[in-house]
Amino acid sequence: MKDLFRGELLRFRSWAIAAAAIHVVSLGFMARLVDLAQQPKLVYQVFGMIYAIAGLLLGLYQMGTYRRANHWLNLLHRPLHRLRIAGALCGAGGVVLAIAVALPIFAIAGYQEALTARVVDMRHWLLPVAALLVACCGYLAGAYAMLANRRWSAAAALLPAAFLFTQAAGVAALAVQALMLLILAVLVGIAFKPQLDEPPRHPLAVTATALPVQVGVYFLLWMLGTGYEIGLTAIGQHPLNGGQPAADGYIQSARMEPKERLLAGLASSRDAEAPLWREQVALSDVFVLYPMRELPRRNQLTGTMQPLEFDESQRPVRWVFSHDRLRFVGRGSLDGRPRGELGVGEGNAPFPGPAMPIGGGYLATPTVAYQYDEDQQRVFPRVRLPVGEVFASTPEAAGENVIVLSDRALYVYPGREAANTLDLLKPVLRMPLPAPIGRLGSAELIELLDGYLVSFDYGNGAWAGEAVPYQQVMRIDGQGRVHEVARRGLSFDLPLAYTMRNWWLSPALRELCLSLRSAFAAPNPLDAGDIPPPPRRIVVLAGVLCLLSLLGAIALTRRRTFTPLARWTWVLACGVIGVPALASLWLLYPAAERDVAAAPARARAAAALAGSAQ
Repeated sequence: MKDLFRGELLRFRSWAIAAAAIHVVSLGFMARLVDLAQQPKLVYQVFGMIYAIAGLLLGLYQMGTYRRANHWLNLLHRPLHRLRIAGALCGAGGVVLAIAVALPIFAIAGYQEALTARVVDMRHWLLPVAALLVACCGYLAGAYAMLANRRWSAAAALLPAAFLFTQAAGVAALAVQALMLLILAVLVGIAFKPQLDEPPRHPLAVTATALPVQVGVYFLLWMLGTGYEIGLTAIGQHPLNGGQPAADGYIQSARMEPKERLLAGLASSRDAEAPLWREQVALSDVFVLYPMRELPRRNQLTGTMQPLEFDESQRPVRWVFSHDRLRFVGRGSLDGRPRGELGVGEGNAPFPGPAMPIGGGYLATPTVAYQYDEDQQRVFPRVRLPVGEVFASTPEAAGENVIVLSDRALYVYPGREAANTLDLLKPVLRMPLPAPIGRLGSAELIELLDGYLVSFDYGNGAWAGEAVPYQQVMRIDGQGRVHEVARRGLSFDLPLAYTMRNWWLSPALRELCLSLRSAFAAPNPLDAGDIPPPPRRIVVLAGVLCLLSLLGAIALTRRRTFTPLARWTWVLACGVIGVPALASLWLLYPAAERDVAAAPARARAAAALAGSAQ
C-alpha cells in the first residue's frame, strides 16, 4: 500500500508543484490588488467552484487511466484488499490537492498576517481546510463518476453542488463538507470492485448507491422543468419576458411602481377614508423597504453579500471588521499602515456581533444600529431593537422620521432627533408585521396627517410554490392603533403544476432536501415562514405518480433476480418516493441484466419441457 501511495505521488508530483506555483502566483497577484480576506460571498463561491472542478478533473483522469480492462486487472491483482488499494490512490489524490489547493491559500494568509496590516481572523485560517474539503469532494465525485456504471455514476457528480444551497456557516459549514466527503468516500469504496459495471448487491450498498441517484434524478427532473419557461421565453409568452402577466398576479404586482402597488391594494378597501387615502397616495411620496435575506454571522467562512468594511470621507482610512476582536481595525488607504481599532463608545467596547456598514455612517449589528462620527472618531448606539428581534432592513428616511423594519415589526423613529443628536433613539410607533418576514417581498408606506398607511407585499417564495402571494394594507394612527384596511389576493402567473413541481415529483425527497439544507445551520430569523400545504389537485397528482411508480416497480422487478424481500422493498420504496425511485431502479438494473438473469430460468424450463416430451 505504501509503495502504491508513493508511486501515485511521484506520478503527479510535477503536476502538483506546477498547479501550486500557478495558484500561489495568482492569489499573490490578486492580493496585491484587493484584500482577499474581505470579499463578497460570490467571490468565495467562484473560488470554491474552481477548486471543485480541479478536483473533479483529477479524479476523472486518475481513475480513467486505471479503468481500462488490462490496467484495472493489473491494479487489483495485488496481495492487498481492494479498499486498501482505493485508499492508497485516493490518499495520494488528497495529498496532491493539499499541495495544489490548500498550501497556496495558507501561504497567502501567512503573508497577509505577517507583512500587511490587513485583518486575518481565525476563520481565515480555516479557509485552506474548507478549500481542501471542497476540492476532495470534487475529486471523489470524479473518481466515482469514472468507476461506477455510466448509467448512474453521473449522479454523484451533482452532490458537491449541495454546497451552494446549504445554510450552514463557519465550523458548521466544515461539518457539512466533511459529511459530504464521507458520503462520497463510501460511494467510491462501493464502486471500487473487480466488476465495475456490476450493480451493488449488499442491502446497505444498494441503499447508499440508490439514494444519491434518486436525489440526482429528482434535481435533474426539476431542472428539465425549466425547459417550459425557456420555451415560453422563446415564443415571447413568458410573463417575465415579453408575455403579458396576469393582472392580479404576483409578477405584475412586483413590476408595479410603489405608488401603483399601494393604489392597487387600496382598490378593494371599503374603509370610509379609502377615497381620501387614494388621493393622498397620488400626491405623496411613497417610501419603500426591501427586507434583507441574510445577516452577517460571526466566524462565517465566506463573507456576506457586502464586505464588512467602510472608508472615511475625511481621512484616507479604511475600517475592516474583525470577527476575533469584534471591533473594526483601521488601515491607511494609501500607505497600508495600521490605524488602530474602533469599538463602541469611549472605551472602544466590542460590538455585540458582526457590524455591517449600511451607509450614512451607520453600522448595523443584528440587534443594534450604530453611527460613526468621524469628527469625534467614536461609535454611538442609535437604534436598539427589543430582545428577540433582529434587523430586516436598514434605517431609511420617511418624510420627517426614520423607519426601520425588524423581523417582527415596523418601527418609526423621530427624524429630528436622528439628525440633531447622537443619543439612543426611542420609537414613536410600532406596527407588528401581519405575517412572517420570510414571505415579505416589500413594504410601501406614506405618511398621513395622523400616522402611516403601509402596504405589505407577501410574494417571496411564490415562484417556487412556497408561499401563497397576497397584498395586505394596514393603517397605524398616531396613538399606535393598527387595523387592516384591505387585503388583495394575488394569483400564480405560471401553471401551479409547474410552480409546485418540486413537491409532486417526490414529496419525500423534497422534505429530505429541505432538511439537508438546514442541517448544522443556525436558524435564520429572516427566513421565517411556514410553507403552506399544497392544493388538493397537486396532492392528487403526487399520489397518482407514486401509485404509478409502485405499479411500474412491480413490473420491472418481476423478471429480475431479486429475493422476495429485496423486490418488495424496492416496490415499497417506489410507492413512497415516487418517480425518482423508479428511475433509480431502472438505472441500477437495466434491461440487459434482466435478460441475462432470466436466461437460466428459461433454460431450466426448456430442459424440463424436453424431458417431459421424451
